[in-house]
Amino acid sequence: MIAADTYTIGSRENGRLRAWVFFSHKPRSLALANDRFSVTEAARERRQRRGRLTAAELQELDLSVSLDFLLHIRETGATVRRVSRWLNAVSVEATPEQLLAIADLSFVKSIQPLRRTGLLPLPPGTETGPPVLDKSQAGGQTHLDYGPSLIQAELIKVPQVHEMGYSGKGITVLMLDTGFYQGHVAVDPARILAQYDFLFDDGNTEDENAADTTDLGNQQNHGTYTYSALGGYAPGALIGPGFEVNYLLAKTESYPNEDRSEEDNYVAGLEWGEGLGAHIVSSSLGYLDWYTFDSLDGQTAVTTRAVRIATRLGMVVVTAAGNARNDPAWWGGHIIAPADADSILAVGAVDGNGLLAPFSSLGPTFDGRIKPDVTALGVSVMAASAAGPTAYRYVNGTSLSTPLVAGSVALLLQAHPLWSPSDVWNALRFTASQSGAPDNDQGWGIIDVAAAINYTQLGSDPVTAATFDLALAPIHPNPADGRPVLIRWTLGRPSSVSIDVYNLLGQHVLNLYRRPSNLPGPGSALWRGVDGQGRRVPSGVYLVRLSAGPESRVRRLVIRR
Repeated sequence: MIAADTYTIGSRENGRLRAWVFFSHKPRSLALANDRFSVTEAARERRQRRGRLTAAELQELDLSVSLDFLLHIRETGATVRRVSRWLNAVSVEATPEQLLAIADLSFVKSIQPLRRTGLLPLPPGTETGPPVLDKSQAGGQTHLDYGPSLIQAELIKVPQVHEMGYSGKGITVLMLDTGFYQGHVAVDPARILAQYDFLFDDGNTEDENAADTTDLGNQQNHGTYTYSALGGYAPGALIGPGFEVNYLLAKTESYPNEDRSEEDNYVAGLEWGEGLGAHIVSSSLGYLDWYTFDSLDGQTAVTTRAVRIATRLGMVVVTAAGNARNDPAWWGGHIIAPADADSILAVGAVDGNGLLAPFSSLGPTFDGRIKPDVTALGVSVMAASAAGPTAYRYVNGTSLSTPLVAGSVALLLQAHPLWSPSDVWNALRFTASQSGAPDNDQGWGIIDVAAAINYTQLGSDPVTAATFDLALAPIHPNPADGRPVLIRWTLGRPSSVSIDVYNLLGQHVLNLYRRPSNLPGPGSALWRGVDGQGRRVPSGVYLVRLSAGPESRVRRLVIRR
């Protein structure tokens, strides 16, 4: 079946159509495409700690698309652009006749248009002066010299968390953007673990001016703003929240509006970064054109669907709500895809006094959910510029509030290595400035990283709480002084159940309980304070994680010998 809008939305200037081709299944008996794909140990570890997919679901997701399917599609004369394991689909460029031939193939489930991106247009006055701020809001002294970036850090209480010793070290962030200038003093190239240009299919995300790979002017500016705001480190000028994070850089977007990229690059970038072990995704991108407001239901847009999968693999995805508040052409200034996903942190923008930025897109989603989720400074944010190794700019937009939140997530994950994406959402939402009365302007409000890092009321998943009832009771006794501790839970529906214990470094201590099938209702297990080898564990703080089907809950336990 070919979606009717494929012939209009999918049409390109060369007269050919670009479309997604979705397959009906993944046959294990046929040759597979992408057979070089492998999940790194870092990705496996993140999936185990924070993911919500069963072993069978992971096996199916990682299974490559059938090579035989691809060969049949190529035999029609169509060009295959990208292959997606997650969606079991390929994006193609084809004539209308070729697309009809593809639709007749027995293994093709559906065909829909491939939409172009809408790189967020930065609001007027993008490069501005310092933010206006009531100086009484400034925090106390710190050992770091934030320079003019102090305001953006202090508004969300980042310096207090830096004083605790957290910097994002050991956390990997996948950046999806337009390109990244890597000669700036604020970003150490040693922290770039890998990079890939999905526009030109090479390993260089800086501007290229070779004869066959020509970037137009300003291509790398936007990405340089975002990744430096997240993790830049140049004392006296710029210190980002996650100033010791590692980066995976994916160049997925073309800068000029008249030369827009395609949403399949976004999906390809997500899959690439997930397989390399990214913990966080920061995406200051949005998809406006060719979607209508009724598509923003958390289920429809391809990028939204890919984000849902990424989250279930344990990645925290942070994205911009958009700068379209005053754009009457975009359905009253609503948010943009994939900010409509239920499993994403959509970020709006405020000024230095905490007032809503006039351009920040508003919610709700089409199905009535509150968006954005949280806000951070998006007016006059200090960022590195691609103009030179020591150049800086003040920049406006939800494109800049987003990396400030993503960098803050890195601090939370460094402090709480077992927190799932839903734990992160809850901690940030329920400690934000208007957590008691969220709305569709600022969501739950301006984040407070210092409060979020100490948040303890975990266990409620906003994505699936209505459909999967799982509770982990407080552990007793706690603190424990050598006596066995009782771990109790309540299961809402039949499911596998596993209980694992970790230390604060995230190291696995033992699997206490594992059953492939459990009936709904209460359950319990005793832990006698020993590791997997039967040795007594030392005094300290431990994390007890209950996993049931796609969900998990975590409790802290103190052992005193």
